[in-house]
Order: sequence, then structure tokens, then C-alpha cells
Amino acid sequence: MKRYAFILIVILLAGAMAGCLGGGGSSVTPSTTTESEGTAPTTTTTQKTTTTPSQTATETPAGPDVNALLQGVSEIRQFTYTSNASLEMLVTIEGNGTSQEDNVTLRILERGYMDFESWSAWINSTTVSLPDGARTNTSRIVVENVTYIQTIVGWVRTEDRAASDILWRYSIVGLAREYLKEKPDSIETGDITKLTYSIPDYRLKPLATVYFAASPDTVVYVKDGQLELWFSDGRLIGGRLSFNVSSETNVDDPTLGKMTIKQDGKWSETFEIDSINEKRSVREPST
Repeated sequence: MKRYAFILIVILLAGAMAGCLGGGGSSVTPSTTTESEGTAPTTTTTQKTTTTPSQTATETPAGPDVNALLQGVSEIRQFTYTSNASLEMLVTIEGNGTSQEDNVTLRILERGYMDFESWSAWINSTTVSLPDGARTNTSRIVVENVTYIQTIVGWVRTEDRAASDILWRYSIVGLAREYLKEKPDSIETGDITKLTYSIPDYRLKPLATVYFAASPDTVVYVKDGQLELWFSDGRLIGGRLSFNVSSETNVDDPTLGKMTIKQDGKWSETFEIDSINEKRSVREPST
């Protein structure tokens, strides 16, 4: 089963590279610090209670001005960020008259820079599989929506707009720009303001497909999508994106034969914004 799990991890990493999120810039070295998940900032909802002889009234302070938050996010032209993602799956592989199960966990540490003015970016990521601790570094550069992916044979250029479109849309700033136009499901206030949104399945399927579709005929299901946006003094500082996912893929491997791979698990990614509107240089890599 470990051999099958290794093949699956390779498939997942290849899919992520071909899709949207792994990758980065040639001038930045992927960090090798710990891949533990980030934790959400502590938030509190304060209330003021006034008591009279006849009744008790609770005065809840007004929530944040969401329009002002959206205006601030709309003014973000460039930003750098760090994200920690966790992908935990139960993998079932059926083939040759047998069925085997295994738990697969990937930890992905990502550092990146995105420029919404020039539509350019660099992203470096380190993926660690558990429990064996195998480590894979990946890099990606985007210059004017043309994507360059670093592979074992060097940099590969692709002009597929779908790859970069997903990158912009599912960045923490892209998500904030989209969902701040809608009413949040809940708001927590305090030193950190946290807005929480439930995300319909169809809105997350393009992102889930990047990581879980090992072939064009893979069937992907997504549910329980949730987005948190974190603000401090009206400024976006990070957030969290999570969802449950399942998929089924038929594989015809020349060595292992025909297999059906079923995956059932959860994706959780925490973002921290490190800088805003600091222009960085992004250049095409030497191919």
C-alpha cells in the first residue's frame, strides 16, 4: 500500500503544479522551517449590559463597516504572504481483486508574492508527506499571466490562463475581494475582527480539482466549505480556507495494472499577510 500511496502523492503534486497553487520565484529559496498549521487569532465579542429595576437590556456594539473593509482590500495592489496547508485523506485503492486503505497526510508551507497590477507572482512551496517525512520543493513564476513551472527537467512555460486565474481567485486577497461583497454568516470582534462565510460547493470545486483530479475523468465532490477573513484596525491580515472533499479516479498503470483510487478527506489552509503594497521585481526564469 505504501507504494500506491507514494504514486498517489506524486499524482497530487503533479496536479497541483499543473493547476494553480504550488510554485514560485527563482530569486527566493523555499523555507525549510516547520510545516505546522497556523492558528487563528483570538477574537472576542464584547457586550455592554445595562440593568434597570424592570428589565435587563444587552447592547451589542455595531459590527465592522464591511464596505470600508472591502474598499481597503480593493486597494491592495501587491502583497506577500505565508500559508500553511494541511491535506488529510483516507485513500482506498481497488485493483486486481483487492482493496487496500491508507491514511495520507501532506503538509504544505508556501511563501509568495502577488502583484495585481502587473499580474505577476512568484510562489515557493515545500511539501512534506507524513509519517515518512519525504520533502518536495516546488517553484512557480507568473509574468503577465504567463506561468512558468519548475520541473525536474527545468522551467516549463504555459500560457494556459486557467492556471493563473485560479491563482488570483483563491489567493487570500482574491477571496476577500469576492466574499466581502456578501453578508457573512458570523462576525467576531475584538483586537482581531473575524468574518466567517459558508462557501457553496460549486465555488470551491475548481480549486479542489487542482489537487484531487489525477485524470480528466476524475469525479470530485466538495462540501462544508468555510472561509474566515481576519482584520486588524481595518486591514486584512490573513484568514483560513477549509473544505471536505472526495474523489474517484480510474488509473491504468503499465506496472500496477488497472486501479480505482478513492480519496476522502479535508483541506485546511491558513494565510498570513506579511506585507502590502511593496513592489517586488518578478522576472521570467532562464529556460
